Amino acid sequence: MLATIAGIVCGNIGAGTFVALLLFSDASPILGVSLAFAYALGLAICGAIAPLVHRQSQHFGVHGLVDLIVATHRVRHPLAVWIPIAFVFLLRTAVQLLALAAILSAIMPVSSLGALLLASAFTGIYTAIGGYRVATETDVFQAAIILLGVGVLTLTNAGGAPHIENPFDLGPYKFPLLVGVWLFIPVSAVLAIDNWQRMATARAPEVARRAFLLAAPLCLFCYLGIVWLGLKGHAGEEVLTVLRETMPAHWAWLADVMLIAVLMSTMDTFVMPLLTSLERTRYTLRQLQLMVLMLFVLLTVVAYALGPLLNSIIAAFSSLVVFLPAVLAALLLRNLRSASATLSLNLGVVVSFVLVGIDLNYTAFLGFGVALVAYGVAWIWPLRKDSRPPADLESSFSADSR
Repeated sequence: MLATIAGIVCGNIGAGTFVALLLFSDASPILGVSLAFAYALGLAICGAIAPLVHRQSQHFGVHGLVDLIVATHRVRHPLAVWIPIAFVFLLRTAVQLLALAAILSAIMPVSSLGALLLASAFTGIYTAIGGYRVATETDVFQAAIILLGVGVLTLTNAGGAPHIENPFDLGPYKFPLLVGVWLFIPVSAVLAIDNWQRMATARAPEVARRAFLLAAPLCLFCYLGIVWLGLKGHAGEEVLTVLRETMPAHWAWLADVMLIAVLMSTMDTFVMPLLTSLERTRYTLRQLQLMVLMLFVLLTVVAYALGPLLNSIIAAFSSLVVFLPAVLAALLLRNLRSASATLSLNLGVVVSFVLVGIDLNYTAFLGFGVALVAYGVAWIWPLRKDSRPPADLESSFSADSR
């Protein structure tokens, strides 16, 4: 139970969490607070649906989100499902890798590129060697550091209320983004591959349920602590600088240690569920270990090429909702079609990332809409073809009518 709670805390507090909460809270108080409560609500929803996820996973003999979609939709080529899901989570991992490189370049005499290569090599090697066990057994220690660090930050900055003229001001954003936060951020917690794997592989459904319900308030405490810093004007993309400035002078080192724990725990818990989901492709252990290292090489390139950090975070979170049609069908429906899942996932992810560059306010809505329509069309189209009479019958019917 303790390890599961720690894993949930580590997996749901990442660099993207700090950046998004700080920047959104500074730009719009209502957006920052809504983001914190919406994500904590998502963890509570995970607790509520954990028995259903656990039961379905046991029924199909699978361990994760990708596996369940592949099994229930009878997808012959698992990579058609794995690639779009991996793309989204690897982007989120690249954000973590970029942040870890920033910390290393700040505390070590290396260039930004050198720090990125060092961060990627170290994380990739220890993840490839230790596998999922090393990703989970270190979580208790890392979660303790995260909770201690946020606790010190919160107590240090508790005094003095922030100056807020209008708590409901949306700043540069529009109302649809606020609606999207409450509709889709809770869903993003449910669709996170690490959260899903915890629900599916728990020793018993009640373990997962209680762990998520206990972890939700712990994470909410951390989210609101970060929001408080944003409301007081401590915002910027250099999260490490913000945390160092707001820590007590003799605790400044804790900011570095806390962020390293945040980043390392998030990256390994994203990568390992992705790789273990390739079990159905019959890769050997050595091949999977090599794929871990290759993924971190790819992550290094992606991280180096990333644009504005906040846009990348929004793109990753917005793209999660395109998984929803396939996941809901896998949990609730029968007689599913492989084309529905593959078309919905791939088209939804592509559209979401295109829309991020056009208008962030509508990305989640339109991406989800495209994924839902694509799933429905791919499911209905074969039924319409099957319902048509054969060509020879059609001609005889036409002759009889004449």
